[in-house]
Amino acid sequence: MVLFATSCSVVKYVPEGETLLNRNRIKINKHDKIKVDELKPYLHQTQNQEVLSFMKVKLGVYSLSGADTTKRVNRWLRKIGEPPVVYDPYLVGRSRNELLRQLANKGYMRATVDTLTKTKRRRTTVFYNVQLNEPYIINKYELDLSNDSALYFVNNARDSLKRIQEGDIFDLAMMDAERVRIATILRNRGYYNFNKDMLYFVADSSSRVRTIDLKLALHPMYEKNDSLSPYNRKRIRQVTIVMEDDPNEIEKQSDFTDTVCIDGYSVVYGAKRFIDAKTLVSKVFVTPGRYFSEFMVTQTHSALNFLSPIKYVDIEFRQVNQEEIDCRIVVNPDRVHVVSAELEGTNSAGNIGVAGSVGYQHKNIFRGAETFKFSVRGAYETMGHIGDAFYSSVELGGNLGLDFPKFLFPLGNRFKKKLRATTEISLGYNYQKRPQYSRNIANANFRYVWNSYRKPKLKYSLDLFDFSYIYLPWITQEFKDKYLSPSSSLRYSYEDHFIMRIGLGLTYTTKRENRLQDFYTLRARVRTAGNLLYGISNMIKQEKVDGAYQIFKIRYAQFAKADFDFAYTKVFGERHQLAFHTALGVAYPYGNADILPFEERYYSGGANSVRGWSVRTLGPGEFKNTSGDIDFMRQSGDIKFDLSCEYRVKLFWLLEGALFVDAGNIWTIKDYADQPGGVFRFNQFYKQIACSYGLGLRADFDFFILRFDFGFKLYDPARTATEKWRTQITKDDFAFHFAIGYPF
Repeated sequence: MVLFATSCSVVKYVPEGETLLNRNRIKINKHDKIKVDELKPYLHQTQNQEVLSFMKVKLGVYSLSGADTTKRVNRWLRKIGEPPVVYDPYLVGRSRNELLRQLANKGYMRATVDTLTKTKRRRTTVFYNVQLNEPYIINKYELDLSNDSALYFVNNARDSLKRIQEGDIFDLAMMDAERVRIATILRNRGYYNFNKDMLYFVADSSSRVRTIDLKLALHPMYEKNDSLSPYNRKRIRQVTIVMEDDPNEIEKQSDFTDTVCIDGYSVVYGAKRFIDAKTLVSKVFVTPGRYFSEFMVTQTHSALNFLSPIKYVDIEFRQVNQEEIDCRIVVNPDRVHVVSAELEGTNSAGNIGVAGSVGYQHKNIFRGAETFKFSVRGAYETMGHIGDAFYSSVELGGNLGLDFPKFLFPLGNRFKKKLRATTEISLGYNYQKRPQYSRNIANANFRYVWNSYRKPKLKYSLDLFDFSYIYLPWITQEFKDKYLSPSSSLRYSYEDHFIMRIGLGLTYTTKRENRLQDFYTLRARVRTAGNLLYGISNMIKQEKVDGAYQIFKIRYAQFAKADFDFAYTKVFGERHQLAFHTALGVAYPYGNADILPFEERYYSGGANSVRGWSVRTLGPGEFKNTSGDIDFMRQSGDIKFDLSCEYRVKLFWLLEGALFVDAGNIWTIKDYADQPGGVFRFNQFYKQIACSYGLGLRADFDFFILRFDFGFKLYDPARTATEKWRTQITKDDFAFHFAIGYPF
């Protein structure tokens, strides 16, 4: 990248006598009032895209092309690159005028913008020096609505948007937001005909210098004409739901075969009855007899589009008289049969493999928008040489699932209407054949997932029943001697066992699609296992076997586990982001278990953790693996901590670059003899946090991202005191990771 930017002449294709627009510089005398980034979008000419604020990589790629555009390579280089931006003084003048106009809109009506250019080696830099001066301030603000009911609703509404306050800067954008806020409040209170364009501001600047008295009122034409009055609240007279797979046939009433009335709603079927009427009615919030509400219309759109067999929804209103309107909702079906197939390469701890899966979905199997899912998966992975022999592993599995777009247990209709819920039932089986053992895992899950229509970004999940049965029919003698000896503290993790979990989780994000703004995502989850079984065992005074209770002659796990994950992304524009991530997990075995099952233990290293280490090769604590092989069992723990910072930048074409720093480790809660140095101690753990740094290359294909990360160890807690800081990189001090998607 640097080679492209420095070795290629970036003015190669700049016409003779012209110069390259090297950079725009905006300087503001008061940075605390308006930020430079707020003004950049109003420039009519911007320089070529830059990486790290100085490398014009895309321009460098374009300059690599030859003049002969009949050659494919030259056309390709120009396509993925970017032609030079030639300096244009006319566009500089337009940019200056646009900046003045936008500053006036923000209240700085006496602002000045001076331009200055500097040219060196056929490269021109343009300086925009902005002097804000004092802004106009709102001295008084009042709302003038002649209807007492409308004024009452506005004054008493709880709304998240900012209301104009005395002392605010006279900002046109804020004033327009106020019109939208008031119109939204009134439309949610039944004022169907009301919209923001009916409101206008009257500004009076005669009272004092640089101050404005502001009044928001209804336009006079609506005050004087009763037929245009927006103050008539409208009730919903009737709601008709039309099901039709051909939109062109909707107006032909003779083609509708049936009409069903449910709870005051009329459900009209076309030639194809593709979904149950009760399911549709349960997702409609526009209610006959109630006042019109724009929020209820939005909820109805969201709820109906949430049903998998529906392709699109159209909601229309027709005014019947001065007080009533009718609603018609048209739903169009989507395809219900979906077949998918995937083939992927895998790289787990340096072991190369291939995996494939085939899946089938029926998105309306019982005509109530229930989704049936079935999939099978197979994987093969090379394990390299263990001793004198070459080994590999095989994995086969399958899953059955059934999703219902509602809570299955009885709840009041009013409560169910407030939530968008899914009930998920799944069964799965997985067979693993590795050089040391073969393992069968069967699981069953009953889960609720829901969120509120008013707070759609906050999602909850409840695993009401989550069962796993792990059975190992074959284990090598070497593996038994290493992990399953009577004295081994890790023995239980690789014996047959049963897990019965219950868990609650939540996810919250502020991310908005297609919005360039900072956002964060929070995930938290709490799970427990074995408490109910342990209580029953105690109640019936069951006898212990080898110091533990059993069910169906199999020991069951008992533990508590909590996970917290937080990611924050600072967005500097379309091309630059800085992402932070931290994760903490703690699990504690008790009662019927001395150690966590292997499936529930934490591990560190890998593509989504501390990337200077391969997966499952870091920790716990300062534990050092001396076997020469990856020790999955011993390099696992009960506590995990991750902390990462990553700078992401778009390069050119599909490629993105990244620089990152990672820190973290795992620890055990109990002092196990098989994991010396791995126990968590408050006065020691901070010295055992590993650090790594690295760089990454990603290819963004819109629907998925291929990620290649190269991580280098910086601080290795498993080494001796003089070797912990890795100032000289050896072959053991870096790791390569291939993955799909961002690490966080």
